[in-house]
Amino acid sequence: MKVQVLSSTDMKVRFVVEGVNHAFVNAIRRALLSEVPKLAFEDVTIYDNTSALFDEMLAHRVGLVPVKTDLGAIVPRDACDACNGEGCPNCTVIYTLSKEGPCTVYSGDMTPADPKLEMPDKRIPLVKLLEGQRVMLEAAAILGTPNEHAKWQCVTCAAYREYPVINFRSNAPLPPGTAQKLAQLAPKGSIEIRDGRIHVVDQEKAWDFLWSARDMYDLDGVELTTDPRRFIFTVETDGSLTPSEAVEFVLDTLSGKLEEIENEVTTLKVPAA
Repeated sequence: MKVQVLSSTDMKVRFVVEGVNHAFVNAIRRALLSEVPKLAFEDVTIYDNTSALFDEMLAHRVGLVPVKTDLGAIVPRDACDACNGEGCPNCTVIYTLSKEGPCTVYSGDMTPADPKLEMPDKRIPLVKLLEGQRVMLEAAAILGTPNEHAKWQCVTCAAYREYPVINFRSNAPLPPGTAQKLAQLAPKGSIEIRDGRIHVVDQEKAWDFLWSARDMYDLDGVELTTDPRRFIFTVETDGSLTPSEAVEFVLDTLSGKLEEIENEVTTLKVPAA
């Protein structure tokens, strides 16, 4: 298996994986959407709220805010030996919020006990306060998985496609009118028209454009196929974890499950005929 990273940011990564099949990449996709843990607010204690929102509505909005997660520093509350699930620094991160209007309260106004766990997105509006209105609360974030609730889903997009392949059966120049039209309509950075011929700049962008333009402009010399053993994978997160951290966690998880299955298979007994 070969992996080539095409682009990577704190919230999105695109990479090419080669030498695998649909079952493998689909297993990664499903695991990314359902098994990656993250911190999310479970308990919200509201000490004062004179805003236009009911306490329940405010707590709901707080509960859906992405929380920066360090999987190596926090354990699930139900697996915490230090407090037996009661809540302690090993399994719970406390955030506080105290604001008085007039102002808009944003996610970045929530202050964590650990400065390293400040909000990844500080511009999510929670509530608007008028003159004299105030909000004061404490929120406890714990680890969970998307199987329990959507607020614990850090991966917002996990998608793959077979790698696009473009072949030119003919090297003859395009008709002048067709070449001019393609040059005008092609997305920037996808193809270039030089000497009346198509030159691919970006394989994926060019494939998508030529797929729609092939029949419209009678591009009989253009052959568009895909490689079923090579995939372009796109992963996006809400910022609580980086896409790279999410992918690494999933690969470790799937590897552990496969080893467990491999060990169990050796213990199976086939009933006598």
